Amino acid sequence: MTQEQEEIYEGILKDSSKRLRVLKTLSNFFSHKDLFAAFIRTQVIHNLFEANKDLDPNKLELFHVQYTSSLIDLFQKLKKSKEQQYLLISDEIYINEDIVRKLESETAAVDFPAEVREHSKLMAAKLQQLYSMLASGEQVPFGWGDIMLFPTKRAGEFYREIDAAHFLALTEMDARSAYRNEFASIEKKLLGRLNIANFRVKFSCGLVHGNEIVEVYDFIDSNDKFVFIASAKAFYFLDAETAQGLDLSKNLSGKNSIIMDLKAKTDALKEKQATIKTSLPANVEEVLEGYLEKISGVDFLDELQNVDEQTNILRAMLNININSK
Repeated sequence: MTQEQEEIYEGILKDSSKRLRVLKTLSNFFSHKDLFAAFIRTQVIHNLFEANKDLDPNKLELFHVQYTSSLIDLFQKLKKSKEQQYLLISDEIYINEDIVRKLESETAAVDFPAEVREHSKLMAAKLQQLYSMLASGEQVPFGWGDIMLFPTKRAGEFYREIDAAHFLALTEMDARSAYRNEFASIEKKLLGRLNIANFRVKFSCGLVHGNEIVEVYDFIDSNDKFVFIASAKAFYFLDAETAQGLDLSKNLSGKNSIIMDLKAKTDALKEKQATIKTSLPANVEEVLEGYLEKISGVDFLDELQNVDEQTNILRAMLNININSK
């Protein structure tokens, strides 16, 4: 081999090594079995020429020009698109997790169960005051400000929204026999039951329709319920028919609902992010499979001189709109 031939040989091997390093980087990035296999097969072909100086090094260069360069161009283009997608998903995950941390901090600062217990005690005391006034006919200082403080503070976050039909069903109580004074209206049967139960009641849940508030209470010693209609300052038994279709479970913070939704969305994003580099568009998968099959053929090196449109199977793939995948 002449000095000139030696220089050509070394130059082609050097360029080949550079292409191999790029292909290895892409294989590590995508972690795709067929791309790894293509890299290994390309390394084998390179090693063959490196170990056998009698082989025509121009065939190695021709192989890289026809095949490796096209493969690298395709996956570098795809890598750029994947990195953009990855960063977008990473940003969304970061934003979601930041919002969740802030909301969790805000909800942790509110001891809603403790506030509910205090509200229940206060309502029991109010009902006992009303009973005393209605039974004796005497007037004592009375107001609803302390009771209304709780829904004013917490209804927006905790009370459950109901539709117009359910709100009307809960509040159309005019036909029921009730005791009334300037402060409130209480169904007669309910007032008697409250007295027998020694006014031992607890807040069950709060409901809202627009700006209207309805609170549901339980008797501690039974499953019976009654409602407090805030705007009318009225109390009535809640029967099973009226309660049908209503969610009367304990109130949860609306922020908790947002937190759960964001966590579920973040988990889905993390799953997508974990597979974003290994998932390839279907047409790329198909061409990569064909490429690997082609360069793995027994007579592949002998066919390198037969350059035609079908042999260079990757050129058309460079026009793929990767960003739409």
